[in-house]
Order: sequence, then structure tokens, then C-alpha cells
Amino acid sequence: MPSTVGMTERACRRATPARFVAAALGCVVLAGCASQSATPPPPAISTPAAPTTAPLSAELCSAAAEYQTAANAIMTLDASQVGTEGVKKALQDLGTAAKNLGAAAQQQFGPQVADLERAIASLRGTIAGLSDQDSLSTNLGKIAASVGAVEQAAKPIMDSVRSGCPSVPQAEMPPAS
Repeated sequence: MPSTVGMTERACRRATPARFVAAALGCVVLAGCASQSATPPPPAISTPAAPTTAPLSAELCSAAAEYQTAANAIMTLDASQVGTEGVKKALQDLGTAAKNLGAAAQQQFGPQVADLERAIASLRGTIAGLSDQDSLSTNLGKIAASVGAVEQAAKPIMDSVRSGCPSVPQAEMPPAS
């Protein structure tokens, strides 16, 4: 079975500057989904959330839907069209949605929320370092790592919530480059 990591690495190398940020972020997400990785995996995040037996609140379902919408927006982001400010706004939207998800999930998913809060703090630091188009290019690895950390930290919560919240959209894959 061919590895998707090799395909995503090639796609990242072929990405035009117009799609560079979206392609790199998509490569991080796809590489995270692959069974093999060309780079060492990030530090382990706490154990996955245990399936919850408590009913899910409307607030948690709404926060999960908001989070998935923000994550999907990053997957389809075209940095050449939105520029540095558009990329920063998309990252800030993801951070805000992740924070809201954590607040709504705190009671049922405490340890996972702590991981998510650490990832959000890292994302905020990355956003603060973006000032212009050149900073987007030079910080691409940091942007991708920060987004990947938020996605990884939110995953156990989202996996547990998704089945009980039909309003949560499906995760989108990045467009082919």
C-alpha cells in the first residue's frame, strides 16, 4: 500500500506560492493521518477521551461544530487571496473556536482540555510572529506545527463528541495542488 506521506511531501514541494500555506497545512494534516511518518511524531498528548456516557450539551455540540468549521476553513485557505491578515484571521478563528470547544468540554473532558489549552497557547504565539507575507513563508513550519498541535489535541474530544452531535460537519481534506 503506498504511503500518503510521500505523496503529500511531493504535493508540498509542487505547491505554488499562492497555495503554499494551505498546501503545507494540508500536508501536516495528511501526514498526521498516515500510518507511517517521515519525521518523528510530536510528543504524546494525553490518552484519548473515554467514551462519554453523559448526554452531550447543546453548548458542546455547538462549540464542536464551530471548531470543525474553523478547521475546515484553514484546509481551503488560499494565502495569496487572503494575504497575511487573512491567514492570521483564520488562525485566530481556529484558536477562538478551540478555546470555546475547551470551555464547553471542560467538565466531561478535563485532561484533554488541558492539552488543548497548551496547543492554543502555542498557536497564539505563532500568530503573534506573523507580520507580513515574508513572515508567512519563514514561519510556515511553525504555523503548520501549531495548527497540527491544536488538531491533535482536539481530536479525542471531537472523536467522542461527533457521534452524539449530528450538527458537527465532517472534516475536510485540503484541495489537491
